[in-house]
Amino acid sequence: MSTDATARRNVAVLVAAQAVLGAQMPMIFTFAGLAGSSLAPNACWATLPISLIVIGSMLTATPISAFMQARGRRAGFVVGALGGALGATVSAVGLSTGSFALFCLGAFLSGIYMSAQGFYRFAAADTASDAFRPKAISWVMAGGLFSALIGWQLGKATVDLFAVPILGTYLAIIALNLVGMLVFVALD
Repeated sequence: MSTDATARRNVAVLVAAQAVLGAQMPMIFTFAGLAGSSLAPNACWATLPISLIVIGSMLTATPISAFMQARGRRAGFVVGALGGALGATVSAVGLSTGSFALFCLGAFLSGIYMSAQGFYRFAAADTASDAFRPKAISWVMAGGLFSALIGWQLGKATVDLFAVPILGTYLAIIALNLVGMLVFVALD
């Protein structure tokens, strides 16, 4: 058996997580500005939700890292997916009630997922040998290509599902997070 058998399995799990969970990022970055423009009291504020995702990610990176140090990567990734689901839920409520403030709060909370996702490549390196480590990181990063395709197609398919535009997209993001976190059961 290869000395990298565990690392290879972890890479497969992380590529799947990157593809499924990562699909929410192109969806959010594509549609948050459009939703913001329909909800914002002034067009100048339309892209504030996108900025708040990045700020949320920046502010939660250190706490997520400390949490992973204490509880492990799997627990941190599940917390990240739950943060993504919570953020999408709050954003969906903001969309359905016409509340720009709630939509922005949801965007900020979505930054929790974005922060956790940044650690996938480090998790790929954790169990990999020195020889396999660069490939492990590359494969996980390549999972982002799948997420771009999945996110784009899912966004197109869900944007007009409901009377409230873009609501279906945020409901799909909730589902991606809840289903995607199950992938981490196989992470060692």
